[in-house]
Parts: sequence; structure tokens; C-alpha cells
Amino acid sequence: MIADWVLIDDSPQEAAAFADGLSKGDALNIVALSAQEAASAISLGNFSPSGVLMDVDLSNEKGSRQSGPGMAQDIRVAQQKRTLPGFPIVRFSLREKVLENIGHDSSSDDIFDLKIEKDGLSAADARPAAQSKLIGVRALYDALNVEGARLLDVLGLTEEQWYQWGSTDFQSDFDIGDRVHLKASPLVRVMIHPGLLIDEDMLAMRLGVDSSASQGWQTLTDELAAYAYCGVASGCFKRWWARGIEDWWQDKLGADVPLAGCTIAQRVELLTAVAADLVPLQMPSGSLGDRPWRYCLLSKEARQQFVPVDPARAVKVKPRSSMPSWLDPLYAALGIALQNREDPTLDKEDMKRLQIYTRGS
Repeated sequence: MIADWVLIDDSPQEAAAFADGLSKGDALNIVALSAQEAASAISLGNFSPSGVLMDVDLSNEKGSRQSGPGMAQDIRVAQQKRTLPGFPIVRFSLREKVLENIGHDSSSDDIFDLKIEKDGLSAADARPAAQSKLIGVRALYDALNVEGARLLDVLGLTEEQWYQWGSTDFQSDFDIGDRVHLKASPLVRVMIHPGLLIDEDMLAMRLGVDSSASQGWQTLTDELAAYAYCGVASGCFKRWWARGIEDWWQDKLGADVPLAGCTIAQRVELLTAVAADLVPLQMPSGSLGDRPWRYCLLSKEARQQFVPVDPARAVKVKPRSSMPSWLDPLYAALGIALQNREDPTLDKEDMKRLQIYTRGS
């Protein structure tokens, strides 16, 4: 099998259109493949693409008897047995099909490295972001395919930096993996979900800055260059070490209070020492508090909106599957939570507490 990415789908014309639209020259070439063609190649051990984009519903293809998660599981089993090489698998489907076929069942989550929604690609910046993720995840697999690959070499850190900014639990989860895809799993998760690393939206929010309105934002990020992720695929994943930013706040700015404990006004006031023309972040309607540190999971999942939340004034969200300690806990803004009060993942006691708080304030 060629070393291109393959898109396994039961709608040939739609698959070809998505494959063509997501391809990016020599950096990312995607070809469409039917479910039966893929199943045959997998069973013969003749399947070694750069990666797989897998639709969840393959029922429209005549003769196909497998679901996307089922075929993805077959690939992982074969990779565990070493009858197939290690390569990433990305869930690639319409949101409606995911809800129809998987719903809130988290049992297939660990099979996939990434999850990209087809209907989410309509936004102006969504397609380049998806391409960057695919290229970056493949780069991580390539680095791990090198015999004797070391975590710190992949992450681009010294032992001292890892001691300050890393996690022994993460190190254990990485070391226990005895196959490339098992080692890749925690690496990809830490790139995608806030925890040890944070993206630019999270960085701006934790600094209390409206980055889109601040002329001094570039000056500020330049000041933080020493804390940026510079390991494998850093060109695809623009990230900063979360604890590094907190160290900088206290060591370089001499703050008396940890960053998370400061209000937006206090954060921006101290930041003016290193960058001018910073516009303070405005908390969105329905998101209480003035010490933003997390984001609203419900807004991100339903509308792809980044809504800052102050954890002390937000609703805890129970993860659908176990989350490692090196990923940030989940929250929802109170206003969004009240609109989705029947969601079983929301902490109902938290909602009651915050409603009483808002009535009393």
C-alpha cells in the first residue's frame, strides 16, 4: 500500500472531494479508499499508509459489514501483533453520524489519535488547522519509529526543564507503551488538550489578554519564547509549557501572587512592564468570575467556540472516560450549563451552588 494518507469512507464522491480538499502538496497527500479495499489490505497485512482518516459509518457501501471504529480496532490489534506498522488513525465523520453511531459511548476514544468533524471544516481557518494536525501527528509517529527514541528528545527539553515543567505520570504513561501507537497516544493528547502544554488561545486567556485586539501581543509572545514548545512537530502545534509560563510570571515579573490567583486587571497591570498596548480580556456573558483559567467544554464541542471560564465560578464536567492527571480538568460556563442542564456529565451540585451564589451576589 502506498505511503499516502488514506480516507476510508462509504461515499466515494464525498470521500474523493474531502481527500482532495485536505491534501496539501507533498506535505500531505490523501487518497480515498473503500471499506472493502481497506479491509482486504488489512487482513493481508498489506496496509502501510502514512495515516488513516476513518469515517464512523460505513454502512452505505454495498457488502461492507464493519463500522469505522470496528475497522480501526482491527488495525490497532494488527499493530499490536506487529503485522501492520504503526501509523495514526483519525476519526473523520459528520457530527450527526458520530452521535448516531457512537453517541456518548467513550469506549472507542482510545482507538483514535485525533477526531476531526467533516462539517467543522467549513470555517475559514478549520481546514489549515486540520492539515497541520495531520502533518504534526505523522511527524510524532516518525520520531517514535526511530529505534531508542527518547521522550525528552521528542519534546525538545533538557532533564532540568522536564523536572520543572513535566510530569512523572506522563513519563510513566509514555514508557509503558510497547508499540509506537501506544507511545504516540499520550504525546498526541498533550498536544491537543490543555495540560502540560497550552495553545495560543489558552495562553492569552491565562494572561488575561484579548490577543486579537492587542497590538502588543506579538511583543509579549516574543518575551515568552523560552517557554514555547520546540520539540517534534512544533511547526504544526504552536504550544507553550503551562508551568513554564507560571514560573516566568513569578520569577521574571516578580509577582507576589500566582498567575491563576490574579484577576484579569492584576494580570494586565503587571504585563505592561514587558509589553504595551495590551487590551484586557472581557469575560463572555454567562461566564462568571474574573480569574479565567479553563475553557467551556460545552461551547467548544457544540459550536467550536473558545469561552474562558473562572474555575471557581464554573460547573465541573465529568469526563466520559478516564482522564490522566497531566490533562486539565473539564468545566462549563454556568450560562451554557444552564442551557444544557440535562447533560449527565454536568456536576449538578456545582450548578446549584453557583445559582445560589449568583442570587446572593
